[in-house]
Amino acid sequence: MPVPPVAVAAPRPVVDRFSAIGRSPGLVIAEGAAGVAWGVVVLTWPAATAPVLAWLFGVQLLVSCVLQLTASAFGPAPGTRVLLCLLGTVSAVMGLLCLRAPLQTRVVLGLLIGITWVLAGVIRVVQGVVTERGTTRGWRIGSGTVALAIGGVLLVYAGIGLVALASLLGIGLLAQGTCLLATAFTAGSARKAAGAQTGERPHLVTTVPPVPPVAPRARL
Repeated sequence: MPVPPVAVAAPRPVVDRFSAIGRSPGLVIAEGAAGVAWGVVVLTWPAATAPVLAWLFGVQLLVSCVLQLTASAFGPAPGTRVLLCLLGTVSAVMGLLCLRAPLQTRVVLGLLIGITWVLAGVIRVVQGVVTERGTTRGWRIGSGTVALAIGGVLLVYAGIGLVALASLLGIGLLAQGTCLLATAFTAGSARKAAGAQTGERPHLVTTVPPVPPVAPRARL
């Protein structure tokens, strides 16, 4: 008795690879590491001027924008994708504004940083409450709370001195980057622990089910 062929989905190595990147914590690790690195640079640059701070913050925002939009394009959940797309859009717009020469003054830079971090803080808190689970929720909310607090201070005191502005910028980048790194490593550890308990499951589309043996017919 002939066995009917089983339809197997065609492999999509490129799409599957990008989907795996979107689901992995690697993008969050890269964003957190970039924030920590920029925070250290800002805090250890004694002669940083307003244009220098604007360029540093603008480039950091554009790097974060690329990572956030990549995660939004290949993320696992629709809610996460929408929030990351919104966060990446905010980062792109504010990063480009920081790179414009007429806006690179101390007061305008303080306002831009304040607006950026207030918006980003709200988005991250919502992301932590709505989409995150377990310990990662606390780290994500913590990152958003830090951004909200420092962004609010900068909006209220936009005309603070350059040293104070650089200090707040560096501390904020360090704190947010640390929270994002903790979020990524916590999520990675939880995923490994879950995988060790449940084991790998076969893919429902690409795995061909075994064909049961056919009993021979009796001769008359």
